[in-house]
Amino acid sequence: MQLQPASTGEALVRSRGLTDRDMSLLSYLDRHRVLTALQVTRLLFGSPHHARHRLTALYQRGVLARFRREIWPGSQPWRYTLGHVGAAVHAAATDTPLPKPSAVTEKVLRLAHSPHTEHLLGVNEFFTRLAGAARTRDGCTLAQWWPETITADACGGIVRPDGYGEYTDPHGTIGFFYEHDTGTETLDTLTDKITKYADLARAGIGKPVLFGLPRTTRERNLHDAITRRWPGGAPVPVATLAADHPAPNEPATDPVWLPAGQHRRRALTQLAARLGAPAQRHPVPRRTAA
Repeated sequence: MQLQPASTGEALVRSRGLTDRDMSLLSYLDRHRVLTALQVTRLLFGSPHHARHRLTALYQRGVLARFRREIWPGSQPWRYTLGHVGAAVHAAATDTPLPKPSAVTEKVLRLAHSPHTEHLLGVNEFFTRLAGAARTRDGCTLAQWWPETITADACGGIVRPDGYGEYTDPHGTIGFFYEHDTGTETLDTLTDKITKYADLARAGIGKPVLFGLPRTTRERNLHDAITRRWPGGAPVPVATLAADHPAPNEPATDPVWLPAGQHRRRALTQLAARLGAPAQRHPVPRRTAA
C-alpha cells in the first residue's frame, strides 16, 4: 500500500492529470469498495492490458491502493480500492468531507483481511458482468446497481440484499434483488430470506429475487427446499443461477436462470414475465447508477 502524501501540495501533484474515466473508477470504488482488474476492465476499459497498465499507474501515485493474499501455487489477482489520494479527490469532487489518511488506511486494511471481502468481490463479479454486457451490446443498459448498504436502507431493514439492479436489453427490463451464495449458509437460512422478501413485498416493494449459487447441486437442493416449504409456490418470484452451469453462462444474455417451480431456464429479461413479479404500491426509490 502506498504511503500517504507528505503534504497537500504533494497530493495535488499526484492527482494531476486524472481523466474522466479515472474519476468514474473512483466513484465505482467509493460505492462498491473493491474491484479486480478484470472487473474494472468490464466497467471502463476496452482491454485487460490497458486496464492493468492504468491501474498500476494510479496505484503508484497513491490514487489507488491494492492488496492480495498469497496462495499456493501463485498469488491472487490484485484487489483495488481507493488510496489516500483517490479518496481525497473523490471527496473533494462530491463536496463531502475529506477523509483522514488514517481512516483510509484502516479501510484498506479491513478489506485486505476481512473474510467478507471475497463475498463482496463475488457480488461485484455478477454486477460487472451485467455492466460489461451492457457496454458491448446495443440496446442494453444496467441502469441501477446498488451495493448492500444502500439497498438495505431502501428496504427499511426488512431484508438485507447483497445488491439491487435494473437491467434492460431489447427484450425487456427487469428490476431485481440479488443474493450471492457461497454455500456456507444452510438451505433453511436461504428460504428464511425468501420469507423476508415476502414481508418486503407486503410492505409494498415486490421484486424478483435472484440467487447466484456456486454449484448446480446446491441449486437443485435449494429448489427442493423451496418446494417443500411452499408446495403451492414460493411467496415471491425467485430464480437461480449456478456458477458451474455448462457454458454459455453469461448472466445477462444467456438462458441460465431457473425460476422456482419451473424446469426451463430463461434469459435475464425474460424472467419478469415468467416469474409474474407482483405490482408495486411503492416502487424502490430511484438512485443514480454508480
